[in-house]
Amino acid sequence: MSHHGKTTAAKHEDRIVSEMVRHFGEVYGAVGVRRRASEIAALPEVSWKGRTLRAIQCRGDYGKGPHVVNIPESVLWNLIGFDRFRCVYHTR
Repeated sequence: MSHHGKTTAAKHEDRIVSEMVRHFGEVYGAVGVRRRASEIAALPEVSWKGRTLRAIQCRGDYGKGPHVVNIPESVLWNLIGFDRFRCVYHTR
């Protein structure tokens, strides 16, 4: 099955990302924003149903253990750091 066009969530992603960058900048400043932008740019891109996602390593230590998770850029701006990220299945 192929997918054409953008989903509703993908259409709003640009607005959400700019809002998250603004919030991130309020806490970490311009230097932090530049650092995070370069960290995000270094992550592999994955296209899924019209959305661009970034692949990040989940550091879960049980079940599947560490594995790759594809998440939207807006979520990456909300994370404190990428080195201890856990997906929703590993956060308890």
